[in-house]
This record gives sequence, C-alpha cells and structure tokens, in this order.
Amino acid sequence: MHRPEEQFCELLDSLPAAIYTTDAAGRITFYNRAAVELSGREPRLGADQWCVSWRLLLPDGTPLPHDQCPMAVALREDRPIRDVEIIAERPDGTRLNLLPHPTPLHDNTGGLIGAVNMLVDITDRKRAEQAVQELKETLEQRVAERTRQVTQAFNQLGVSEERFRLLVEGVTDYAIFMLDPDGFVTSWNAGARRIKGYAADEIIGRHFSQFYTEEDRRNGKPAIALETAQQSGKYETEGWRVRKDGTTFWANAVLDAIHDTDDRLIGFAKITRDLTEKRETEEQLRRVQRMEAIGQLTGGVAHDFNNLLTAIVGNLEMLARVLPAGSPSRRYAEGALRAGLRGSQLTSQLLAFSRHQQVRPEVVSINDLLGEILMLCQRTVGEGIEIELLLQQDIWPCRIDPTEFGAAVLNLAANARDAMNRSGRLTLRTEKMTATGIDFAAGDYVVLSFSDTGAGMGPEVIERAFEPFYTTKDVGKGTGLGLSQVYGFASQSGGAARIESELGRGTTVRIFLPRALGKIADNIAPGESVAGAPPAAAIILVVEDDGDVREMVVGILLDIGYRTLVAATAAEALKILEGKDPVDLLFTDIVLPAGMSGTELARQASRLRPGLKVLLSSGFSREDGATRAEFPFIAKPYRPTTLALKLRDALLGASLRRAGYDADTNSIV
Repeated sequence: MHRPEEQFCELLDSLPAAIYTTDAAGRITFYNRAAVELSGREPRLGADQWCVSWRLLLPDGTPLPHDQCPMAVALREDRPIRDVEIIAERPDGTRLNLLPHPTPLHDNTGGLIGAVNMLVDITDRKRAEQAVQELKETLEQRVAERTRQVTQAFNQLGVSEERFRLLVEGVTDYAIFMLDPDGFVTSWNAGARRIKGYAADEIIGRHFSQFYTEEDRRNGKPAIALETAQQSGKYETEGWRVRKDGTTFWANAVLDAIHDTDDRLIGFAKITRDLTEKRETEEQLRRVQRMEAIGQLTGGVAHDFNNLLTAIVGNLEMLARVLPAGSPSRRYAEGALRAGLRGSQLTSQLLAFSRHQQVRPEVVSINDLLGEILMLCQRTVGEGIEIELLLQQDIWPCRIDPTEFGAAVLNLAANARDAMNRSGRLTLRTEKMTATGIDFAAGDYVVLSFSDTGAGMGPEVIERAFEPFYTTKDVGKGTGLGLSQVYGFASQSGGAARIESELGRGTTVRIFLPRALGKIADNIAPGESVAGAPPAAAIILVVEDDGDVREMVVGILLDIGYRTLVAATAAEALKILEGKDPVDLLFTDIVLPAGMSGTELARQASRLRPGLKVLLSSGFSREDGATRAEFPFIAKPYRPTTLALKLRDALLGASLRRAGYDADTNSIV
C-alpha cells in the first residue's frame, strides 16, 4: 500500500502548476518538475532561495528588490500573499508573467516552519488580453491559452503528511480533491470550495456526478470519465460544470487514476480549473474577426456599387436636364434618379459598417448633440413612445463625426420604435466609464445607452444583429443596415457597440466612445454661396478605369464648358503629362489598375508639373483619410452639380460652401 505521502506525490504529479516549499529562512526544501520547467533551472535543495534564483520585476518593468519578493514578504510578515503580479526573467532571458501564491506553513504548536508557493503562469492570459486590445486596430492576432500538464513523477520528498496537506490546501486557483473507486468525494481543498461553492463537510461522501449538468448526467458522462481514467490512467475534458448555487462555469477537468503498489485502483485524483473567462475571451475574439471579415467584404461591394451609382446618377441627372419639363420621360428619369440617390445612402451605411466611410470628426459634447436631435428623434418614434433623457451633466467630450452620430441615433430610435410596436418608453442615458482593457482598449469612455421596453432579442439574434442585411423584420420593412451603421460608427470612432437583450424584457444598445482631449468645436456658420462661372477653357485630364464612369464624367465636363484629356491607367496619364499637351487639373480615381494608385499618380504629376491642380475621387479607399490634407477629394457617387462645385473649388484654390451642400463631406442633396 502507498504511504500517505506517496499518495500525495501521485496527486501532485497530476497538478499542472509550479510548486515549491522553503524553510523559515527561505531556503528551498522541495520543488516539482513544473517549477523546474517554469524557471528554466534546477535549484539546489537547502541552499538556493527562489526569490534570488532569477531576476524579478514589477509589472511596469522596474526591478523588484529581494526583500519585496512575495515569498520573502510572506515569511517575514507570516501571512499569505495574494493578487500580486510579477515578471520573472529566466536564465535564457525569456520573461514570464506570474501570480505567486506564497502561504506560510506552521507546525502543530503554531511555529513558522517555512512556506509553500504556487506560481501560476499567466503569460498566455496577458498575451490574450493584449491581443483583444490590439484587435481594435490590427485584428490580425490570435489568442491561444493553454494549461501545462505535468506527467513526470516527483523525487522523494522528505516531508510529513501534514506538510503535504497544507501544501494542497494552499492552492486556491485549482479545485483539487480525491475520489474513491466509485466516484465519491474523499477529500476537498480550498480551491474546490472557492470554485464549486461547497464546504468540505457538505460534499465529502457525495458523488462527483452532481458537478455535471443534468444533460451530461443523462448521457452518462460521469461514468465515462471514471471508466476512461481507470482504463487509460487519465481522462481530460472541457465542459460546463455546476456550482452549489446552480450557476454554471466552463471547466477544464483532469481525472487521474491512483493505484497502490500492487497496481490496484484505490481512487482518483480530480483537478478542475475554471476557464470561463478564457472561453469568453476566445469567443469575443472569434466574433470580432468574423465582423472584420464581413466588413472587408461589404467595403469592397460598396466600392464597386459606388462606381455603378456614379455613372447611373450622373447620366440620369444629365438626361433629366435635357428632357422637357413635365414630360413623362423626364418624370421617369427623375424617379430613377431618386432611386439612385437612395442607393447611395445604402452604400454609405455599408461603408460605415466596414469603417471605410469618409468621416469628419470634431470634438463635441454628446449631451449637446442629443439635445439638438431630440425633436427629430421624437418624430422618428412617434407620439406613442415616450423619450426619457438621463444625461450626466459633467460628461467628457468625444471626437466623432456629428453627422454619423446623428444617423446612429436615428437608426437606434427607429429600431426601438419597431421593437415596441410604436408604444412604450425609450430611455437615452449618458455616463462616464473607465475601461480596464478586458473587452476593449483601456481608457476613459463616454457611454451612450438606448434602452427600450420592446419585445427583446434572443441570443441567436444578438449574435448577428450588427451584421449588414441581417434583419428580423418582414420583407420590405427594413434593410438590415441600421445596426451595422451603428457598429461601424462606433468602431470608426475608436470605440465599440454592445447589445444586451432578453426576450420579453426589452433591449439596451450601448455605444462606447473614447474620451477626447481638447476644446469642444463651435458651430460652423454657413459659408458663402457659390458664384461665378468655371475658369474659361480649363483642360482637365480624367483618369478613370471604369468605362461607364469615364464616359459620364467626360460628358459632364463638356457640358460645363471644360476641355478634356482621357486616360484609363496611371501609366497612360503619365505619358500625357510628360508630353506637351496643356493640363490645368488632374481628376483621377484613387483605385486604379496596374499597380499605381491615383494618390501616387497625383504626387508624381505634381513633381512633373508644379502648380498642377488635383482632384481625387473614390467610392472606397483606405488612402482617403490620409490624402484629404494633401489633395482635394470627392466621394463617389457624386452628382454633376457636386462635381462642378468641387472642380471649380480645386481650380480656383478656394474653399466653397453653399446652403444644403458640404463640399468636404460631399453630402448629396
């Protein structure tokens, strides 16, 4: 038969955690193989002190003095040390993030005889948290957290059974307990009490199957676990487990069979770890990556669709001009034009979701914007819905695009109206929040909450609610782009959007916007109206690879009174610019074939012909924001009148505005 200490050896052999003990002077008296693998060296028993066997640092990277080492503090002050994070540098120079759990050990008289320490490697967790934060900008990293499992046996331990009992009791991050051959609990540590909620006298003698969900018990999983561990020596799995209070948690469970010297089964060692937080982090990462992939797809679709709309809207407006007023043909053309403009609004929402919408951010007060839009919001929801404003008065400023913010508010109001069937209460709340970096980047945020008293959503709807074109409304009653615009606005503003809902209990949508530094922008007064004719006889070089758009643009320019030169690629345009033909302005699409973008073409053209005027255009480009300060820009789809204004602006070198048209944002009126 195994002696008690040998049974504990086998138990600790199954523990995937680095553990060592010291005497009262801090000299190492025992260590396991996991500790050796973690530290990268083999310490000398009775001589080495773990605190000085490697270089320790604080989380901010500053050196940690030896007398401030958690183990040294635990021995000096005779108390357990918890929730202290350190960085340890191994002999090979690699660094680990650790959570030490030193606990003093006492003899039967209460005298200090040493300490036990468990080192939890949280390096993977820290990397996972960092990856979630970096996903807001890069969304290119993956998080993978693993628990190291140790299978090598401990060397002989010259310590007593009481020492082993205290050692196991000192572990709180793992539920460690013993089962008899039939699966009944025979021992219980502090970690098991913390994770599962049972005190030792409540659970010892009861069958371990009560930790499983009812469905797993019906499927015989507890029996399968015992049988597998008995036959193969070990059983490991992940799944939902049940606490004493009935709540569930995602667990990693290891079951090891323990045999005596005659190879007879005497029980099982059971180790359980709560991985709920890790699972939620990985699930959040999966959702963010999926939304990013959808955003890339919709951004590309919007770009191609904008090219089509540019040709359609431009040609329809030119056609409507030449048709007699009041004729059926003109009415048909104007009806098609209105439909085309509605299509441009859809592409705008798609670009907002994919975070490729051109925005003009300002430092503003969310409270002020809500006050300005309240009347329009009330008209959107109708008289049967009461709107309640709960605004925190000392709210922080945010740097956002006010127009996109207004669109997000009205989209949320319309969704709430439909969810409440035009009767209920909509509560708009603003508040301040400081994030720790778990769900998104750490920092200060202004939180705007929309809470309705409507029908609510189930988990499967919440999962897809932000996806473009996803809607639960009847055919013809929604595009499925409202919440995707909200998601895109929040993301493009550097924040996030979240949905909390339950069937029959309403929905709350929260928009998290980063706090901005700087003075809140003053309202911009309307500019002067556009006056005067276009510069006489100006020659414009049009560079556009889409034939329909190119033909439409040339027709517009000729109607206005300009002369044109045409190229389909940057290379063709450069040949013209290297020649002797006069050119007053280069009008080029940003996205061009054959390897050179319109932005680079504009730069080379400016070097070839100093003083050449430039106007860039695109239905979608990652370069748009970066080049706005360098060159004038007009977004597709544009109307002929809009193009005429931007061309005049570029040729004259003046900032032009008129009521109902914003030349910077290219708003279509």
